[in-house]
Amino acid sequence: MGVLRDKKKRGRVLEAVFYIVVFASITCFAMIQTYGDPPDEINRFKVVSYICRYGTLPHGADPEVLLAGYGASYAFQPILTYIIQGFLLRFLCLFTDNGYMLLLAARMVNVVFGVLMAYFVRKIAKEAWINPYIQWTFTLLVVFLPQNIFIHSYVNTDSMAMLSVAIIFYVLLRAQRVGFDRRGCLLLSVGIILCAMSYYNAYGMILAAILLFAGNYIHLDRGVWVEWKPLLRKGFYISLIVMLGIGWWFARNAVLYNGDIIAMNARRECAILTATEEFNPLTRFTYQNGGKSLGEMLFDTGYMTLLRDSFIAMFGPMLIPTHGLIYIYYKRLWIITCAAALLPVKKIEVVFRKAREGRKQGDKAPSGMNEREYNVYGEREGWKGGRKGKAFFYLCMALFCAITIGLSIYYSYTWEYQPQGRYILPVLIPFMYLVTVGIRKICWLGNTINARIGKLICLGIMGYVMAAFGYSLFIRFLPYYL
Repeated sequence: MGVLRDKKKRGRVLEAVFYIVVFASITCFAMIQTYGDPPDEINRFKVVSYICRYGTLPHGADPEVLLAGYGASYAFQPILTYIIQGFLLRFLCLFTDNGYMLLLAARMVNVVFGVLMAYFVRKIAKEAWINPYIQWTFTLLVVFLPQNIFIHSYVNTDSMAMLSVAIIFYVLLRAQRVGFDRRGCLLLSVGIILCAMSYYNAYGMILAAILLFAGNYIHLDRGVWVEWKPLLRKGFYISLIVMLGIGWWFARNAVLYNGDIIAMNARRECAILTATEEFNPLTRFTYQNGGKSLGEMLFDTGYMTLLRDSFIAMFGPMLIPTHGLIYIYYKRLWIITCAAALLPVKKIEVVFRKAREGRKQGDKAPSGMNEREYNVYGEREGWKGGRKGKAFFYLCMALFCAITIGLSIYYSYTWEYQPQGRYILPVLIPFMYLVTVGIRKICWLGNTINARIGKLICLGIMGYVMAAFGYSLFIRFLPYYL
């Protein structure tokens, strides 16, 4: 019992250190970077400032929040983050009028979102895997991707979107084991509210949640059998909470913008009236109205390379990259691990069966793996619907990723050419989940050769992730400003 307590104590200390490092890392970015350097922060902060000054929400076409040249404003889009920041600053203005302190306070809202996201990433890791090395590998891959730390350090709605994806992913993964209990339904409602009130590019996660929730009560093993009572009762409970959380915003849009509940048409009409000729939707150049094909935009302009690199690390106004080798080795890691994740499970099972047959009676499982992990080749027990349930979960996550990436490409092709990784960053968690599945399979294969290989692989990847982040922060980001 003493050993167990010590192990738990060490685990708690390690997690406390982890959260402190996450908080310190994001805060370092938030404190150092110049106002306006992060993407569109000046225009986003206009909405925050308006709420701070007047204590009300602005109309999207209010001259005080319009984007110079581009027309329209960020006030047309969901602004829950800006509402929190605006009223926080309104309160702090009672004590100070220091511009830097007020800006930092607004940024700290997103810092908190980043730490909360890290908390749910840890919960996802513990829910998905038993082995602590695999858990920490997934955690660091997600949290300390340099661009993820950066996205939580300035005024935007992306940060809340990242938190919402983490919450929803955790609930959906947990539901594969215990179903949608009251806690799960409440957390799912919160996640959907935060997602709906943050960033349209992340809305694919809401669709994935709806499909997986409904799929939990639809069974195909004996024809089509639906558990209508829990489906309707819990569905109504979630829907009621969500509507209370977001209904006011879309009702407000309907009143202000003649029934346009998502305000996209209203935003475009406003841009037509207020933008300069260069950025006016009717006259601006896009690859679509320029007669260029989608393929030409994707492959002849460097779009894919810039999108990938800025998904990994691109700070400031898209002008501060990290070291070129970091991009290269991240790309190689992803290719290798995603390929490994797609390996047929039966082939891996054969490898482990042969390994089990070769073990002497009485030997223990390889170091870093418990007996159940070794004998079940790492399959997490409790997936509802077995392999079919697991496949449906993966399919819904793939759909979410496809929608998010597709929206980003569509925007660049039809509205404005912007290959920025932040537009697809919401896919980070499901993508790194796939990467970690590949790492797990590689580790198991390595453990059939030597019991320590799996540990070394995980430690090596974690070391690389932290070294890449440390280089990006201390060698590239800080010297640029200091």
